[in-house]
Amino acid sequence: MLNGISPTKNVKKYQPMKPTRFLLFISTLLIFSFTGCKEDNYEDWKIVNDQWMLKHQSDSGFVVTSSGLCYQIIHQSVGRKPNASSWITANYKGYLIDGTLFEEGQYDYYLSSSISGWQEGITKMRDGSTFIFYIPSSLAYGKDGSGSTIPPYSALIYEVTLVSSYY
Repeated sequence: MLNGISPTKNVKKYQPMKPTRFLLFISTLLIFSFTGCKEDNYEDWKIVNDQWMLKHQSDSGFVVTSSGLCYQIIHQSVGRKPNASSWITANYKGYLIDGTLFEEGQYDYYLSSSISGWQEGITKMRDGSTFIFYIPSSLAYGKDGSGSTIPPYSALIYEVTLVSSYY
């Protein structure tokens, strides 16, 4: 005691951080660290995909739309032409620009529930037609990618045969 004042009188006793607060703090740090790195991890992939799209926009037989979609007509039928709200059935194969097949099958849904590149491209087709689409990432899955098969910023290549469409 010094002059009647206790040196520890107004000092709070050290209390360690509660485990739940500590875990919340650590979790928050980890989330910010990993979300900040995700875009950087794919920055090179984005550049490669953007350059690939620029290079292949001038491929023989391809048409480029104002949105950046590139398409080639392999076979144009005289069947019905779908609109944005049509129910469509289409057989397709989807590739990354490195040739990796990420999906193939039959799409049997409303066109409006598909990616923007399909919504734009399919409306240029007629039932029975086959097209190839080069779809920039901005018209596909963008910065998020899709699951573990389509990385962020991926340009996509689709071979599509429109089997049928209904209004």
